[in-house]
Formats: sequence, structure tokens, C-alpha cells
Amino acid sequence: MNKGIKVLNIFLGSKARRGWPSPFYDYDARAKEWISRLDELKSQLPVEFMNYVISTMDEVNRLEREIDNSIDAIFVYILTSESTRFTYLASKRIADLGYDYIHKYGGYGIPTVYVIDLYGGDISGLPLVEDLEKTSRRFLIISSNDIGEIFKALRVIYAIKMLNSSKILVITRREANPAKYLSPQYVGLVKQRFGVSLEYVDYSDVKALYDEVDMDAAEKLAKKVMEKALEVREPSKSEIVKAAAIYLSLKKLLEKHGANALAIDCLGWLEYGKVEMPTTPCLALSLLNDEGYVAACEADVHSALTMLVFRYLAGRASFISDPVVDVAENAVIHCHCTAPTKMDGEAAPYVIRNHADSGDGVGLQVFMREGVDVTVAKFIEGLNEMVVSVGKTLGNVNIDRGCRTKVKVSVPDARKYLCGYKGGLHRVLAYGNHLTALEDLSRLMGFKLTLEGV
Repeated sequence: MNKGIKVLNIFLGSKARRGWPSPFYDYDARAKEWISRLDELKSQLPVEFMNYVISTMDEVNRLEREIDNSIDAIFVYILTSESTRFTYLASKRIADLGYDYIHKYGGYGIPTVYVIDLYGGDISGLPLVEDLEKTSRRFLIISSNDIGEIFKALRVIYAIKMLNSSKILVITRREANPAKYLSPQYVGLVKQRFGVSLEYVDYSDVKALYDEVDMDAAEKLAKKVMEKALEVREPSKSEIVKAAAIYLSLKKLLEKHGANALAIDCLGWLEYGKVEMPTTPCLALSLLNDEGYVAACEADVHSALTMLVFRYLAGRASFISDPVVDVAENAVIHCHCTAPTKMDGEAAPYVIRNHADSGDGVGLQVFMREGVDVTVAKFIEGLNEMVVSVGKTLGNVNIDRGCRTKVKVSVPDARKYLCGYKGGLHRVLAYGNHLTALEDLSRLMGFKLTLEGV
């Protein structure tokens, strides 16, 4: 999987008798300052820059030769605003260059980001926003000299690139309800909107890999998981070893198919009875998410797509949950048996439990940190809309009703959240406030962002 992005940086500037910052401004020197600062970002994100300082329309038009399918984004730095309106007109022309090239991300134009260099590009850059909106261009605009704002935009571009090279394995049976995600129409929709591939895997393929697992390796892993636990409650050691073996078989499956994500019909696994599986996959999903994969339960492809977004937009694991709305406490409690232990890279305390719904298998009761900003989101049916809310963790609910991990999260208005609820049962929770990043992603990828509970 190609994990780097290639960015075309265009620095626009010219001299005129009248303009900002001044008629005598050295925009070449300013461009060199930006280039030096941008190079510092290479240690934080795998990015390659192609840099051009442009001062004439002829040079702008020649840029068309530099645009091919290796370019993941165009960043336009507006350094001056002059009476000739060069930087304004050049910016509009570059929007056309990026739009006209039918890019690999679902047929959209190349993502274009405009950067207004403060006290220089403002007079050219601000009117540009309305003009580009009228032509339905998908673009971002940054008005700041803070390199951190550039990094945030690059992270969005990186997420788009990584989605485009992602593959989700849908593990179910052809006759099961989740097989609807495998129709040619749906597979094509996911590919068109996000660049993500879906691939069907039958339960029997997982069972075959399970039968080949090195049980000594599974026992060592089970011992490690048990040693780190606060307590082992219901499951026996032998059950935990089987759960560890499921993890090893699912990891092998991902490697075999060149995939970075899976959505498994775990409830069907328990109910169909057509493939004899030794235990539930709950522990396996927790461990896979800890390790950097995306692993969603109940074959929920919409949630898996949302988890992929958080993985690459925020660089973090996320928690697929069943929401419980408490209007009295103005909170939503997010519950499931598949929580990662490393939501922010640091291991959280956990108790080894069984799967609450069935009383079988192995799942983790993870105790998440209190007072942490979180973002909760999900793509809904049609994949043209994402619902999202932001809040703060208020603590963990430690009762035996419902799924094992239960983290309470504040919402602006729980009653509005409840009465406006849509999009199916699950939600996906990630540490951190990622609302601005999701807004930017929605602008570039063309989906609607709807706030919940407001």
C-alpha cells in the first residue's frame, strides 16, 4: 500500500505599481521561507513536494504539463494582491486545471487548497471563495501563516489517499443479510465515493485459517493478554486461547488478501450454525484495532468506512458502539464488546469478560479515560452523508446490562440527539475533536456533514 502523498505547491506572486504587501515586496524570498518551513513537515507525514514560484499567466498555463495521476493535491499560496489582479486570476485558472483533470478519487478534480499569506494574499484570496463556490469547485481555503494549519490540510489529503488504497473484507455468508453490501451496485458506490474496495470472504475461509493456527503462539498471546488485564472474570484460559487463535487467523486473512480492514458478521457467526467456529471474534477485533487495522463487528461496512476515516485522518483507533441515550444526564453511553485498548496509543486498563449478548466467548471491558474530547460519527445509508457529534468522556458505566465496555459522553442536547436520530444503530467514537478535519474532508469528497444533538 502506497502511504505517501505527492503535492504540487504553487507560490503566486508578482510586482505591480500598487498592491499588497507593497510594490517592492520580495515574493521570491517569501516563497523560499514557506518551502523551508514545509520541509519540516516531512518528518510528520510521508509527503513529497514539487515547488513552483509563478509570476505570469504563461507560467500558470504551462503547469498543466506537471499535472498527472501522481499528483494527490495542489496547494496554491497567494503571496501578493496587486492592481493587475494576477494572483486572483491565476488562482481561478489553477482551479480549472485541478478540476479538468479527472482524478482517481471517485472522478473528482484534484483536491486544491488555497493558502492566503496574511497581509499579502488577502485581497486576492477572499473574493476567490465566493467565485469558486458558485462553480461548485471542491476546495479548501486557509487564511493563516501557521504551518500547523497546512499540516492539518495535508492530513486530510493523506486520508483521501489512504482511503483510495484501502480494502475491506466483508466476512459473512452469501445468503445472510449483510451480503447486501456485496451487490455490484453497492460495491461500485463505495469505490466511486471513497476509492475503497470491498471483498467477500466466507466464514469457512476463516475456519480453514483457524485450523492452521499455531496454538502455541495463540497460548503465548493469550497469556500476554491475561497478564495485562486487571481481572479475568468469566472466560476460562482455554477460551481465551481460542479467542487469541481467532485473532491470529483474522490477521492472516487480512495479510492474505492485502486488506487493511474487515467487517465481520459476528452475530451471524453465532446464529447460523453452518460453520462451526470455536468462539466469538470480539477479542480479535479489539487487538486488530490496537494494531493499526480497522476491524468492525456485525459486518457494518458504514462503520468500517468511518473507522478508516478516523484511522487516517486522526491516526487513531476508534470504537464502534451501540449508543444508549440518557436524556436526564444529557449524555450518550457508547457500548460494545470490541473496544480497542489503545484509543490514543496508550494502553487503557481492561477486564477480560465474555460476550455480553450471548454469554459466550471472550470480550474486553475497557475503561476509557475521563475528561477526553471525543468525536462520534458514522456514514449513513447512501454514503452521501455523515452524522457527527463532539463531546467529552464523563466516565465509564460499570454495570452488567448491555455490552461490556460502556463510556459515557456528553452531547449538546440529548433530547435533540434522540429525536433527530438516524442512520442505523452503530456510531464510531474516536479520541480528540476532529470536527474541523471532517468538515474539510466532506468539502473535498462531496458528502454532507450533519451535526447531531444541536
